Amino acid sequence: MMFESAWLTRTNGPVDVAAIEAHLSALPWAWRDPVNGKQFFLAGRVRAARDARAWRIAHPTEFPTEGVLVSVHPDGVRIDQRGHPESMARARDFLTWLLGTGSWRARTEFTPARPLTSAKDLYPGALPSRDDLADDPLQSPVIEGALTRWTVGNRTLAVHSSGAVQLQLPQGGVVDARLAQTELDAWNRVADLDPDDLDFDEPEPSAGVEFERETPEGEQSAWFDKTRIPEQVFPLAQQVTKLSSALENWVPGKPVPTGLVSITRKPS
Repeated sequence: MMFESAWLTRTNGPVDVAAIEAHLSALPWAWRDPVNGKQFFLAGRVRAARDARAWRIAHPTEFPTEGVLVSVHPDGVRIDQRGHPESMARARDFLTWLLGTGSWRARTEFTPARPLTSAKDLYPGALPSRDDLADDPLQSPVIEGALTRWTVGNRTLAVHSSGAVQLQLPQGGVVDARLAQTELDAWNRVADLDPDDLDFDEPEPSAGVEFERETPEGEQSAWFDKTRIPEQVFPLAQQVTKLSSALENWVPGKPVPTGLVSITRKPS
């Protein structure tokens, strides 16, 4: 880590506090401090940001350590950080954006004030890319889109509306895959169901299906017997059967099954 605290000053005009704060406020992995309303906290991932904000509210005399603090003032911008690569990568991206708004100088506890020509002047080393920092769409809580889970016994098929797929196998291990666009469109059409609207009978334990649908607004569930699938769920059940079979029967070395663009199998 090249610094713990950096002070940035504009050299070709005033600091546009409102524009910088608006940019920070729009970042899904950042939040304005809910306690004092001054600093902004940058986390590596959206879920990490939400967890850190909740922690901050519960501990108002402390800040979470795995993030970057940014404060914007009429005479400059301060960046304070610890050596966590993921949040530093977000600070690097913020600095790249900031340099696009004008010319800046920076000083740190290790260096005198000097012109900044690129984010590499403060972040010269390798840091995670934006792709590396994407939240897992199959993990709860859902950040965007919709996640469908279909569980029978100890086998769970999870499909996100973006195309990410995972099958948890009864014997352990998982199969990860991504749906081709035509298959994804078909899945999203039949999976767009509200479990609260389904009519179903309490299933026998040995034949029970748990159907879950999760969005950023919350999670809903329904349970039914796999031998008595509700009519409105039947098209989805057909897709589940087809997709689960393709994933479970695939082994490394075989071609990618039809309807998928990628597939990997991970042992337990």
